Amino acid sequence: MKRSIAVLIRAVLVLVVVGLIGLGGARLIQNKKHELSAAPKYGVRPTPVHVVKAELGTLTQDRTYLGVCEPVRQADVSARITATIDEVACDEGSTVTAGQVLIRLDDREIRQNIAEAESEIERARSDLTGNEAVVESLKQSVAYWNREAERDRSLADRGDIPGSQAEGTQEKANEFTGRLLAAQQQTRSLRHRIESLQRRKGQLEIQLSYCLVESPYDGLVVRRLVDPGDLASVGKTLLRVEDRSSLKLSFDIPQQDMEEVHEGLGLRFKADGRERRGALTHLYPSLSADRTIRAESVLGPEAAAGLTCGSYVPVSVEVGRIENAVLVPSTSLIEGPDGTTYVFVVRDGKLEHPMVTVLGRSKDRAAITGIEPGEQVVVSTYLGWANLSGGMAVEPVQ
Repeated sequence: MKRSIAVLIRAVLVLVVVGLIGLGGARLIQNKKHELSAAPKYGVRPTPVHVVKAELGTLTQDRTYLGVCEPVRQADVSARITATIDEVACDEGSTVTAGQVLIRLDDREIRQNIAEAESEIERARSDLTGNEAVVESLKQSVAYWNREAERDRSLADRGDIPGSQAEGTQEKANEFTGRLLAAQQQTRSLRHRIESLQRRKGQLEIQLSYCLVESPYDGLVVRRLVDPGDLASVGKTLLRVEDRSSLKLSFDIPQQDMEEVHEGLGLRFKADGRERRGALTHLYPSLSADRTIRAESVLGPEAAAGLTCGSYVPVSVEVGRIENAVLVPSTSLIEGPDGTTYVFVVRDGKLEHPMVTVLGRSKDRAAITGIEPGEQVVVSTYLGWANLSGGMAVEPVQ
């Protein structure tokens, strides 16, 4: 009897456990069904895409280069003669004016040579004065003996005096004539010598002026390369002077851009947080070894204000303008496999992909035809271009 009761209790317990398990399973299934019914159906919710509105405006086409700020004029000051430096009258950072003496060279030897030339000139002038007096005396003697020779010739012809006496008088006249010609030649030689000495003195005085190395214009000394006692030689740079009253931007243009870039084009750059404008004023006539051409833009006072010589400045040269064009971000353009270009636009909540023609690009914008201003253009997606197609329902996100 007791055994039968125990078996019955176990059976009841098993039934209770099975019932509880079934009840829990039913509750779990019901909850999962509720969650599944509340989940969004696949393909019902539109795909979110980033869009911007196409705008009507002007596209400025730029070419950007790295420019360096430089003075319009700078001079590497050197000596015209070889001499020892006596004095350097300026230092780096000194402001100088045109004609100001910057360096003095040793001029003692030149001054001594000038003094010797002056002494020789004085001696030659003294000799010339004495010789000119001799010439005047000889002229009178020649005139006298010519008259005597003429008179004796007449007397000899009449037989009043011997012919030998007339010949002796003529020889005397010829002697004084020769002495006069020699004295006149000496006068010419002395005058030539004086002229030569004066030219020599002039050359020495020019060399003396070269002993004073002067500033070519108003400016700033930016480099000093010598000290007193150094030897200055022809062509050796002693100082560098920059005229900072006018500045320029210099940059290199690659060969492939030369068809678009020419003198007179406008350019833009930023300094002190604000945009400044200028113009391309000069292109060098030939390419450098790295196949670039040097370009320069001389800046006006306002554009150059606050710029530091030697600083690098990004420069944008305006090579063209497209007026009244539809403008879109460059990231919205999609290149087709056949070379065509198209964009995705959102129309009535769905995607369309019209083909467009690109008129020009500049940085992150492009001018196109094929869509209207104000249309919503897709610039990026969560899923990528490969997952978009025409007719797809999308949700524009700006």
